[in-house]
Amino acid sequence: MPHILRGVALLGVDSVMAPQARRDRAWATLAAHLDKAHLDRIARVEPMSELPGLAADIVAGRIRGRVVIDIAG
Repeated sequence: MPHILRGVALLGVDSVMAPQARRDRAWATLAAHLDKAHLDRIARVEPMSELPGLAADIVAGRIRGRVVIDIAG
């Protein structure tokens, strides 16, 4: 685990063990306060047929934001 040996802290949330009501409140809070236009700027949808080229771009560091793969495309 080189990330631990280099002094990097791994921080996160384990929502799996949280009660469903608490998760529902968290998602409702996100939906109420998240700028949906910002999501459109940082994400894009690509068809499955583009996956090989996208994979190469991801490995090369040419992808910014999120890519959602449309498995029907």
